[in-house]
Amino acid sequence: MSFRRSIVAVLSVCCACASAPKINYYSLGMESSGETNTTVNLKVERLQTTKALGRSQIMIRASATRIEYYAVDQWAEGVGELVQQKLAAEFGTVVEGQRTLKVSGLVLACEQVDLPEGSEARVKLDVVIRDAAEARYLPPLLEKTYEASRNVARPSAGTVVDALSRCVAQIASEIAADASTL
Repeated sequence: MSFRRSIVAVLSVCCACASAPKINYYSLGMESSGETNTTVNLKVERLQTTKALGRSQIMIRASATRIEYYAVDQWAEGVGELVQQKLAAEFGTVVEGQRTLKVSGLVLACEQVDLPEGSEARVKLDVVIRDAAEARYLPPLLEKTYEASRNVARPSAGTVVDALSRCVAQIASEIAADASTL
């Protein structure tokens, strides 16, 4: 009898392993869009995230009060790190002799939003800009919330992540334009 139980247990484990879903990992597109122009260097510091964005799964705002996540589609890194890297790619390399400003903040949204008329990708960032040469306790040069969204005709993790990449590129361009006036 114990031999039969052993075989059943082994078969159960094998079947469970065979049916485990394959996880798909995603990152924002880290190539520069080429649309960000600035007259200052922008150094991106660590970006915090909300608790809902702290998970590895890609978030879906299914309604005003309900949040879901893609089951087998996950971020390759934390959302804060990915947005930080994408902004840095958009801002480009440091130009010697130009003023350097530090960009930090909070990622409030990096998600798919399901609306009655369809789905969209949405990114929302609370951004703080400080002069790199000044002490951190001094008031920032700028505190502003940036938001961008793109319609997603056929929502899937891949199409949403592509649209989120374009949203971050748009926000980077807006941050650069504002920073150039400081």
